[in-house]
Amino acid sequence: MKHAAPNGSRRQALPPLGPGLQIVRALFVLELLLAFANAAILNPAEFDYDLSLFRSVFAVISSTLSVWFISRRAAFGRPFIVVTSLLTCILMLVDEFYLGAGNEVVTSIGVVPMFAIVTFQLLIYVSAASYVAVSSRVHATLVVRLRSVTQVEKFLTAAVPVRHRMRKWPFWRDLAIYFVAFSFLGHWAEMLFCQLIAAGVFMGDYDLSNAMLWEQWLYPFSAEGIAIALVVVILHPFKEWLMKRTGGRVAIALPLSFVLIALSCTAIDFTTGITANADYHLWDYRNMPFNFMGQICLQNSLVYSVAATLIVWYVYPLMDKGMSRLPRWFADMLFWVLVSAYGFLALLHFMYLSPTGWVFG
Repeated sequence: MKHAAPNGSRRQALPPLGPGLQIVRALFVLELLLAFANAAILNPAEFDYDLSLFRSVFAVISSTLSVWFISRRAAFGRPFIVVTSLLTCILMLVDEFYLGAGNEVVTSIGVVPMFAIVTFQLLIYVSAASYVAVSSRVHATLVVRLRSVTQVEKFLTAAVPVRHRMRKWPFWRDLAIYFVAFSFLGHWAEMLFCQLIAAGVFMGDYDLSNAMLWEQWLYPFSAEGIAIALVVVILHPFKEWLMKRTGGRVAIALPLSFVLIALSCTAIDFTTGITANADYHLWDYRNMPFNFMGQICLQNSLVYSVAATLIVWYVYPLMDKGMSRLPRWFADMLFWVLVSAYGFLALLHFMYLSPTGWVFG
């Protein structure tokens, strides 16, 4: 007996991929692998925030979405692949030959290998765009209207216990989106905090020569991403539990919640400090009052705790409600955009191949 699709979902039988689209998808996967490999071997101190970086991020995101659109047989994949492929070619030619990015590559590996690499990449994008634009097989295969793929996910909001939500893909999708978003937002929040120190709002000092903070503003601060994951999995459920136990009395639940949040924020800050800041090259609180080992101090712990409390009680519930109202296809697409960008930028900033071997951190 056939049953209706659960939760209001409506599934469509996907047409099989022909060999042409399989090759196009494989080419985009290869382009992704080349981009990630380049990010892994590039020294963070040897690249600038210029067109080369941004076209690389654009290529990673567009290639990821192209693979996803093809896998989903999305009709929107046809114009997307054509437009983004041609735009990537234009950006590559401008960057390599007009702005002179290719000169550095020539110095490193020589003229012939440089032209071979550029030509190979151009062939990938031009071939993919041409085939997708003119092939009748592609037009017959990429036919799914993503807007027609719906799923009611009202049972997945923050009001539902985490243990139930964790069984569903949307929970992990949204958690990844929050992690990536807060990894970047955390960096920018640190920049704002330093500006408030300069304005005399808070005590402390900051290093204007810290390139990681001020110049590499797409450097993801993963500690903040871990913090939002902790909010979703532990701190917000604990807040909900407190509200039930106290009969909804905020005056009692809020202080108790704040204590756990403060302990969690301080623990994350201290753990990050002793693992990534042992030599105090990122921050140094040894001159701050009420500090411990120069890695944490009372002022900053209170600031982080207050901000995290606002997130637990107000910001996260609003974000969660907003995510639950997004169309399923759009939320999935947002996931692939952010995760691919984060993966590339994390490899770019966190590791590289030096003459003596791999360097991490």
